[in-house]
Amino acid sequence: MFAAFAAEYFSRGVSLEFFGDFFSFIGRVSVYFLETYLYSTAEILSKAGEGPVASFFEFLISMFLFSCGLVLLVGTLQSLRKWSVNPLITTVEKYNRVFALAGAWAISLLIAAMVIEVVSRYFLGSPTQWAYEMSYMLMGTSFMLGIAYCMQMRRHVRVDFFYDRASPRKKAVIDIAGYCVLIPMVLWLSAGLWDYFYQAYLVNELSGESAWNPIIWPFKFTFVMGFLLLLLQTIVELIKCLSVLAHASNPEVSSMDAR
Repeated sequence: MFAAFAAEYFSRGVSLEFFGDFFSFIGRVSVYFLETYLYSTAEILSKAGEGPVASFFEFLISMFLFSCGLVLLVGTLQSLRKWSVNPLITTVEKYNRVFALAGAWAISLLIAAMVIEVVSRYFLGSPTQWAYEMSYMLMGTSFMLGIAYCMQMRRHVRVDFFYDRASPRKKAVIDIAGYCVLIPMVLWLSAGLWDYFYQAYLVNELSGESAWNPIIWPFKFTFVMGFLLLLLQTIVELIKCLSVLAHASNPEVSSMDAR
């Protein structure tokens, strides 16, 4: 009798309260995300309007934010025109692969910087002032630009108990549950990382880590880039899972072919 009462209480009370709080949290996070990116970018966009030479980093930041919105818009319009989610999925995944390639090239630049530092320090007796800071910036940039592509290739760490033996539809249900939790978290982190970057931008923050002492806010923006790209990819992965449940053709083929 107690078990039946507990089950009824959970199904009618706790579950409704939980979902109500969860959707309220999603709403607050979404508002925070939109306010952050719609109202806090005015200064950067205005400086970018002065020209790409005078405001190089502001121009690149503005182009990245603009391209994210453009990719979603173009992909959505193509999907509506063809009445299929595949164009949106393909557009977003191609976009993420471009940044993954840039992250791969960052590793090559990191290797070159380390070779120059070793030669300068141990063979020429004149260590560089910039190699240390370049190393952690390039490594962090590579990591940030690769996390969305890692999700696209399904290479993030997964603790499997029964997932591998589940049917495609059950896998889709499990993934949907995970993505529904992940998306608001990524929204929250993206907005918080923008604030983290923007505060550094306002004071033109320097690294303070070496004699080189470069400005650090352009590097901090790579955190924003990584999580915005991850947000785009997570939305696409959620759409894939919904397509599986709707008995649509499997949209994962394009991702698998890109390996």
